[in-house]
Amino acid sequence: MKNTLVAIAIMLMIPVSVQGFPILHEGSQQFHFAFDYRDDDWNLEFMYGKFVTDELLLGAMFASSKSVHSRWSAGLVMEHHFHLGTMTYPYLSAIAMYEDYDIDDHLRFGPAAGINHFLTDYLSIDLKARYLFSSDRTRGPGEHLELLGGLRVLF
Repeated sequence: MKNTLVAIAIMLMIPVSVQGFPILHEGSQQFHFAFDYRDDDWNLEFMYGKFVTDELLLGAMFASSKSVHSRWSAGLVMEHHFHLGTMTYPYLSAIAMYEDYDIDDHLRFGPAAGINHFLTDYLSIDLKARYLFSSDRTRGPGEHLELLGGLRVLF
């Protein structure tokens, strides 16, 4: 399954020449849906963001997951997208979020890197990796590296 997803991602990221480009300009808004499935645990994440300058997005996110313990989180995201002249935009981001578990709560923060490949001027596939640190290392999640895939819609 992982090999198939990697092959699909590589094919989608091959740069192609196009007439128009997505509107990653000041004032544009986006809705982002991301998901992660690992060891029979689901993690769903929603984000709304607005480009405050060309290629710089500020957003708010909400996530929920169900595993041994229920968890919800809310946070802030800042992303800088790099225009390479294709429909593929790599980006770097910073994340800060509050997480509430059944048994505890704590803050998580850290960097992320990803690739946005636009299928149309307004719809993209998003793949990202993030490494989050926890304010409570004794009860925080065991894995800090997270890989997420999702969709983004610009409007």
